[in-house]
Amino acid sequence: MREELIEREIEEVLGLRERREKDSELYKIANEVFDRTTKETLAYLHRRGKIEELYGVISTGKEANVFAGIDGEGRRVAVKIYRTYTTEFRRIWEYLAADPRIGYLPKDMRKLVFQWTRREFKNLQRAIKYAVRAPEPIAFRNNVLVMEFIGDESPAPRLKDIEKSLSKEDFEELYSYLIGTIERLWKRGDMVHGDLSEYNVLLWDSPVIIDWSQATVKRNRMSVELLKRDLRNVISYFARKGVDVDDYDEKLRELLG
Repeated sequence: MREELIEREIEEVLGLRERREKDSELYKIANEVFDRTTKETLAYLHRRGKIEELYGVISTGKEANVFAGIDGEGRRVAVKIYRTYTTEFRRIWEYLAADPRIGYLPKDMRKLVFQWTRREFKNLQRAIKYAVRAPEPIAFRNNVLVMEFIGDESPAPRLKDIEKSLSKEDFEELYSYLIGTIERLWKRGDMVHGDLSEYNVLLWDSPVIIDWSQATVKRNRMSVELLKRDLRNVISYFARKGVDVDDYDEKLRELLG
């Protein structure tokens, strides 16, 4: 009986009772990634009004899929669902093991993914605390993270997707904003994003930085390498766009003090 109730709730979350789009991209991806744990988690969040319905796919990946959804009050949300069994096990383990905020690491892969999801929620909270524009975290449970939806009818585009339509002045403003973000995170928030690039910046009312799963604190032994990665990515990308960028070595020395 409980299984039947959960299946009915998942049908409601996917809107299948009304649409019956069983050949849709949403339905196909749901079949691939919605194992029992995920279904139970979505049903739990559905009962609490955090997710009323999923209506589209924003992005897909080896580690997670992001869906567009609506909450119980009719507001748009983004729902990130991590795969409970992922080929990224080694990478996730290494990142969590190095993070001083994480205590005991479970050997069970599902529970490790739950830790990973919780950490991204906390990273988003910390970034926003230090005035970095990121999706507001709304709720999380197990391998599901509910966040602010960035966009209007459609998701906001990534920098990489619309770079050809931008002017040199646009790139200069974006470079200044992202370098300022790296500095603010490191100096004020004792934090680093760790995967900052043109693929993780949405252009909306202001640039919005996404994908905070690998972000960590300065006390992490990996933090300096992650800081170097962010600086290198940002400086190299904008240099290719004709922006007068900072010297990488000088900027790194400035940040490390």
